Amino acid sequence: MTNREPIASATTRNILQIGTERFESLMEVHKKLLDTFGQVQRERIARTLEETKLASDFAAKVASARSIPDIMAIYQEWLAKCGELTAGDGRKFLHDSQKVANAALSLLSNGADRTWSASSNA
Repeated sequence: MTNREPIASATTRNILQIGTERFESLMEVHKKLLDTFGQVQRERIARTLEETKLASDFAAKVASARSIPDIMAIYQEWLAKCGELTAGDGRKFLHDSQKVANAALSLLSNGADRTWSASSNA
């Protein structure tokens, strides 16, 4: 019976080592996912501030306009900038979604470094 104790002890150590490695891998991937969400949030806040500044500038320009044609020109400029920002938002949303999907895929694959690309699944 004393011969079995070292084997059981070694097996237990191996199981604990595997569990520890998986837990560490899971925590690393979890941190990566949280970092990704944090980065996306910071970028969205910056974008919101940019939009607020654009609206403020538009209001100031309209308030200082002297004629209807001036207001129309200001409005057209504002619409063009809004269109550019909206197009950029679409690209950014796709990029952010891919970053989150890659982090989630890594979490589901036990920390293995895998990435997903929309073009590879088309």
